[in-house]
Amino acid sequence: MCCDRRGQVSTEDDAPRREVVYARRAARRIARSTPAAGDLYARDEYGRALLRALTRAQLATTLAVLGPTAVLLAAYPLLATLIPGLATARIGGVPLALMVLGGGIYPPLVALGLWYVRRAERVERRFTDLLERR
Repeated sequence: MCCDRRGQVSTEDDAPRREVVYARRAARRIARSTPAAGDLYARDEYGRALLRALTRAQLATTLAVLGPTAVLLAAYPLLATLIPGLATARIGGVPLALMVLGGGIYPPLVALGLWYVRRAERVERRFTDLLERR
């Protein structure tokens, strides 16, 4: 005879049976065909190739935004040089140069900055998805 948790006497036949559960055997590991985060730090050709691909994608993103930015920043001075009357033009008593450089250039620059951030995050997300996929 034995006592249960409530202090009541019970027979061993009434006691719940205990079963031992073993974990399933782990399947043999399959060779991974996609890279893992540890592969980046490996000093082999594969790790270097992964980092080179990421760097190339980041450079392409930077150049894709740098081109329109350079054109935007160089447009007014170039036009003012080619068309001399543009430098002295006034709209509503305010010089055109002040309007373009003081307010007209910032909204496109902000838009280009947001576009760059979105593209850079997409490149990084694709790269981390590639690393996390198994």
